[in-house]
Amino acid sequence: MANGDEEKAVKGTSRTPEPWENPNHVLYLHHSDQPAAVLVAQPLMEDNYAEWSQSISMALTIKNKIGFITESVGKAMVNEAEKLQWERCDTLVKTWLIASMSKGISGSVKHCKTARKIWLELQERFSQATTVQLFNIENAIHGCE
Repeated sequence: MANGDEEKAVKGTSRTPEPWENPNHVLYLHHSDQPAAVLVAQPLMEDNYAEWSQSISMALTIKNKIGFITESVGKAMVNEAEKLQWERCDTLVKTWLIASMSKGISGSVKHCKTARKIWLELQERFSQATTVQLFNIENAIHGCE
């Protein structure tokens, strides 16, 4: 083969796409998936966890990233070739979560290593607040009798 023919043969070679290059793959990253993206209208505050968690869950579902907080896409579940892509996606989800919180709350969860750990910490913190609120409501109801 002449030198020009070899170059044409190399240029014509197509590579096998990575699985996460498919838009339906959970590790797919679209060019619009940026850390600064605002996924929810209202940031997480001390008093709106239920609404916030529902809104952020819907946004992550739309982005096909809900598995990073439900752990249906845990790091242990991906093969070695996908681990770096998993870390990219998880870091992106972490930035989305942190950006959707008040500064006081986000500062208290930035140390978490994964999006799932942030989610669990928030769930634990705010479900306890919900229990206290429920206790106060029950006491108010009993006081009305």
